Amino acid sequence: MLHILILILKIIGIIIAVILGILLLLIAIFLFVPVHYEVQGRCDGDLDSLKGKVQVTWLLQLVRADILCKNGKMKWRLRFAWLKRGNTGAGKKQKEVQTLQKQAEKAEISGIEEEEKTEISEIEEEEKSNHEKSITETDKIEKNEPEKFTEKSEENLATSQTIRQKSAHAPESEKWKTEKGIPEKEKSVDSEKNGSFYQRILSWIQKIKCTFGKLCDKIKALSGKKEKLEEFLRDEVHKGAYHKCKKELFRLMKHLKPKKADVRIIYGFDDPYHTGQALAVFGVLYPFVGGCISVTPDFEHQVLKGSAYLKGKIYLWHFAQSGWKLIWNRNVRQTYRDIRNFKIK
Repeated sequence: MLHILILILKIIGIIIAVILGILLLLIAIFLFVPVHYEVQGRCDGDLDSLKGKVQVTWLLQLVRADILCKNGKMKWRLRFAWLKRGNTGAGKKQKEVQTLQKQAEKAEISGIEEEEKTEISEIEEEEKSNHEKSITETDKIEKNEPEKFTEKSEENLATSQTIRQKSAHAPESEKWKTEKGIPEKEKSVDSEKNGSFYQRILSWIQKIKCTFGKLCDKIKALSGKKEKLEEFLRDEVHKGAYHKCKKELFRLMKHLKPKKADVRIIYGFDDPYHTGQALAVFGVLYPFVGGCISVTPDFEHQVLKGSAYLKGKIYLWHFAQSGWKLIWNRNVRQTYRDIRNFKIK
């Protein structure tokens, strides 16, 4: 009985050791197998002439990513073992499906166009018939017009005489109103408009006062926040955390430095200010890349010429090492807690 229990425990221990060994092997592969990258690019003066290629591989090209930029178009491809994804190298089946879809769309479009043509022809025929009917009706009306015109002229003369008689007997106030053409209702509407315009001006002035008061309150609050932020940054613990993060960042950038690099660029923007800003960025990167970069700014013309070639390796254990050091630093942990609990009132 004891032998059977010992044998079972032995088998369980062997299984657990194998699982742990596999996990350790996977972690070691993930951390210590480098990611290879290669970047190539060239430009002959315009963005349209820009050509570039980026290739990233890992674990003996078991995982691979390719990005190609040419003639303003970008193509990409991903491969993980036997699985492939991308917008290049479509299979024959996909092409056949696309061609069939295009043919079906063309057939549908042609059918729609034929239906539209038939509808347009029917509408044109209806318009012609209506036009002919209207012409015949106008001819009939022109024949009967003289008699109707004489009758209407007599009626207009009678109405004008009655209006003159009424205006002669009307009082002076009504005559003045009719002469000036300003009824009392229009006067009341004008007064209401003037009052509403005055009220709008007053409301606009009040809104300006409110916004100005809110701005003043915000400025006062920001001044108080500024003092609190300065106190937070002057703390010795926070300063130590800042220097530690800075140190690890510079160390990590040194490890990420490419082994082979040859970059030669001639650039220039419309605004010389932006050209100077780009030059400042290149100046910051120069200590990490070294003399492999040759940058010549042009402050007078908009230019982009040159070529670039970068090749190197990235080890993930460098990131893990920097993260481990930051986690076990007391100042960094305390600063992280203070940032989470930091509130500006």
